[in-house]
Amino acid sequence: MKQILHIRLRTMLGIACLMICVLPSTGNIGKTGTKVCPMTASFTSDWNSLPLSDVALINSYLSHIQEACRDYYVQRDEEIPTVSWYYVSLKELKAASLSANPTVQITFSLMPYSGAHNPVGIDEVTFAASYTGQVSLVEYRRTEDAAA
Repeated sequence: MKQILHIRLRTMLGIACLMICVLPSTGNIGKTGTKVCPMTASFTSDWNSLPLSDVALINSYLSHIQEACRDYYVQRDEEIPTVSWYYVSLKELKAASLSANPTVQITFSLMPYSGAHNPVGIDEVTFAASYTGQVSLVEYRRTEDAAA
């Protein structure tokens, strides 16, 4: 019972963070539903340099990101790399602008690593977050292989 309550609270926090990111003001009503977050610093361990809403989303989705990464590398029959929050960045938020209860698509860029922080490449993972709190994996893909 405690675990179910914990999962529900974590999901509610994620939805609250989404609302903070997607609707920072009522001025967004009627505008396009796509926001591209500039990647000024691809990855950083200085969380103070990131918008707090990005940090909240990364923290809220980190376990989902780690699980998607593990599943991707298991399917490829490769060593399962590690994913740490400082190698994850928010890339994009999208939602249907005309929907009363939109499903928001959240895309993260990440750099999984093995061993002593040896990157295996750059990956992207996209999740769909419904207004009811359901989070589902849309896509996990490799965008860039590690330098040889």
